[in-house]
Amino acid sequence: MTRALIAGRSRVHRDALATVLARAEGVHVVGTASHREEVLARLDDDRPDIVLIDLTMGEAARTVADIKARAPAIKVVAIALGETEAEVVELAEAGVAGYVLADGSLEDLIVAVESAVRGELYCPPRVAFTLLRRVGALAAQIKAEERAEGPLSTLTHREWEILQLVDQGMSNKEIARHQGIELATAKNHVHNILTKLHVHKRIDAATWFRRGGFHLKLET
Repeated sequence: MTRALIAGRSRVHRDALATVLARAEGVHVVGTASHREEVLARLDDDRPDIVLIDLTMGEAARTVADIKARAPAIKVVAIALGETEAEVVELAEAGVAGYVLADGSLEDLIVAVESAVRGELYCPPRVAFTLLRRVGALAAQIKAEERAEGPLSTLTHREWEILQLVDQGMSNKEIARHQGIELATAKNHVHNILTKLHVHKRIDAATWFRRGGFHLKLET
């Protein structure tokens, strides 16, 4: 039997949620709480397996973080009024295991609770898209920062252009023709690129370019 604690500012809302969850098979509502301090106190008194928190309650995100810090095994499902990126990210960082929008159905709520109990993250597609977009933005930022500090940052603008041509499979003669430079100059640029990237082969330089300078074992 899953023990559930319901937290929210409105008593009417808390009681309504308790009534809904009582219909779910295998869920027992152990109590309700109206503010952060009461929620944290009930963690010890009621020992819930899951906390359903209404984000209209003050300090909701902080409460989620405190719950996870005090009892990491407890799952938290959040009911939110909105779905802004800031709100979604804040809740994700706090450690929620489920996210139900205010316009979600009672079935959505029950599925979110059941999913959290199984250790699965439940969230509407719009929220999932927001999270993926945020993760993508962070990955791009990290990649850019690491690139700025790595060997690729030592390439000149012309060397960057030539590296792209190397990646396209062009020979030194083709690069020279494409860039309007002497063959010897093209060879010199390619040599400098390989030296700066600490690789010996053109294919390795192309790999650097494709991967942004990451996950390639440098040759000594």
